[in-house]
Amino acid sequence: MKPSRPASPLLPHVSVSETASLKRDEEFWFEDGNLILVAGDVEFRVYQGPLIAHSPVFNDMLSLPQPAEDSGRRTRHGESSCPIIPLTDSPEDLRHFLRVFVSSSSGKIIRSGQHDPTFHEVSACVRLGHKYQVDGLVQRYVDLLRKYYADNFDAWYRSTLVRPPSFQAVHSIAVVNLARLTNTPSMLPTALMDCCTLGPEIVDGLVREDGTRETLPLDDLGRCFVGRAKMAQASARIAHLMFRPPVSAACRQPACCQRVLQRLLNELGNARDDVISCVDWYASWMVYVDGRDEDRELCMRCYKMLEGERPKKLQREVWMSLPAMMGVTVEGWGIKAKQES
Repeated sequence: MKPSRPASPLLPHVSVSETASLKRDEEFWFEDGNLILVAGDVEFRVYQGPLIAHSPVFNDMLSLPQPAEDSGRRTRHGESSCPIIPLTDSPEDLRHFLRVFVSSSSGKIIRSGQHDPTFHEVSACVRLGHKYQVDGLVQRYVDLLRKYYADNFDAWYRSTLVRPPSFQAVHSIAVVNLARLTNTPSMLPTALMDCCTLGPEIVDGLVREDGTRETLPLDDLGRCFVGRAKMAQASARIAHLMFRPPVSAACRQPACCQRVLQRLLNELGNARDDVISCVDWYASWMVYVDGRDEDRELCMRCYKMLEGERPKKLQREVWMSLPAMMGVTVEGWGIKAKQES
């Protein structure tokens, strides 16, 4: 099912007198541009072609006949007349959006190759791409997000990052909202899971570049409160299963390694609460192991088992129930992971 589309922002043109307090954008003002977009108190003079080629909304706006009083109109800068369209977007968001098209004389979306986008770029391009129906742009950034907010356990487990490199944990609030906006439920379990690791900012939300604040809707906020408790329970369960028998099947000193595992299990009672019941149920246990087996009595095979094989099995079990823990439904969740296990 495709996400619902917003109504076309067919806003009235700006009169010359209304442009008196506006300022040119330093990055997007082309003297030969044939379209002026106004966002906040900033004017952007750009080219119509790429926007019309990719955005049905801009195509509709610019195909409407201009009002009679606009004929022969000149801008406040004295340049020849061209359409002036006021938008409800912030200058910061519009700037990110326009960067996709600025060098595209052929109508093709640019920015190929290696590119590590900032959170603000991703957020603005998805939101404005959805608003102006630039489907290819939305899909590109959603695909990038899905590499981290994945629905495939093995792909998620192999990654060393739970979010894009330039993102902070608080940005997952926006990822939840983007998943809702674009009807991409597969991102919700891991995005909500990341939100569950937040402190007070889960209520305060995040501040965008334009100074506006973005927060979770109340129903998703409630899901995080419940999900946080369930994540702590999952972490405690993993803690008490990590060091139970058996030892590694390849262990050559089972009696010794069994004794070490038992000691690691017994000493969980002395561990800090943030070790045995932290919300990061996917965190490595090797700091705990190294701190209590300083003489390395565990054989290398058992050590490797605790480092990879056993936690992966236990984390896969949690992963399979992650949508239920976060209170969402995702069709096909974990099917590939289950087939490969």
